[in-house]
Amino acid sequence: MQIKNWVARILAISAIGLAANANAGLTLTAAGTGQGFTLSTFASGIPSVSGVVGPLGIGFTPGGGVMVVGYTGEIRVFATDTDNQTWASATAGPTNYGYGNPAGLAQVGGKFYLAEQAGNKIDEVSATGAFIRTVVGVGGATGLVADAATGKLYVSGLNGTQGIYQIDPVANTAVLKIAGSFDGLSISGNTLYAENLGVGEIQGFNLTTNAQVYASGYIAGADGVAIGTGSLANSLFINTNYGELWEQDITTHVLTLLANGGSRGDFVQVDPNGSLLITQTDSIMRLTAASGGGFETSVPEPGTLALVGLAIAGLGLRRRKN
Repeated sequence: MQIKNWVARILAISAIGLAANANAGLTLTAAGTGQGFTLSTFASGIPSVSGVVGPLGIGFTPGGGVMVVGYTGEIRVFATDTDNQTWASATAGPTNYGYGNPAGLAQVGGKFYLAEQAGNKIDEVSATGAFIRTVVGVGGATGLVADAATGKLYVSGLNGTQGIYQIDPVANTAVLKIAGSFDGLSISGNTLYAENLGVGEIQGFNLTTNAQVYASGYIAGADGVAIGTGSLANSLFINTNYGELWEQDITTHVLTLLANGGSRGDFVQVDPNGSLLITQTDSIMRLTAASGGGFETSVPEPGTLALVGLAIAGLGLRRRKN
């Protein structure tokens, strides 16, 4: 999400928001179709804050469902990861986090974590979206991504102290890693990609040294970002507030418009099935690549979460026997 609070968002985007909402919806361009991409609707009818900011964080439950964070304060869980569903068909979580507050969602170690923007904190939540505990405070916590290799979280903080923080959900600590104002986040190996609000571009940072290693150049309204794999391994995919989806070649920086005509785009999330879920004002779209291409994710397959738990339990039994 690009603006520090929902009032500022509405003022800043009202002119383009009205035009965007009048459009038919995100549609592939000739270039997108030519590359073999397909676009479908995962879910529609999702409520938004004043018709501007709608669904944000997305997660995947052990039972094969999809958890979606609504900026109106609600988290809902779709029982299946299939297309053409509606917000009303999903199960509402037992906790309402407040209007214009819940934002990014990430999962690591079989647990779910929620960024509360207005609440200025990171929470642990259940697979139904219920509040479990507060992990740590971060001013204006917005974008959230997990590094499965280290078990750490990274959050973009807006309002008050700004920057990207590394969160240890076990030690309950937050360490400022990169100063600045950032939004959508994604991790590929040892590189953290983040949308820098100050300059309007996607930047890459080395997670060990914090040094900047990539700059996309200006992309109007850039927000959520994902990294390609396979035949798309050298590409970034960028969702924008202007209803567009761009592909950028990481080496040449050449931009290709894959889809346009959408409403206000925010975060994106790679589905364990290899597709890319793209948030819009009141819906979530699914981008599927041609055979041989996909999108990188650090989220384990939902079916493996239970196996991880069993493996840990087995390790504990072996230790006790020894």
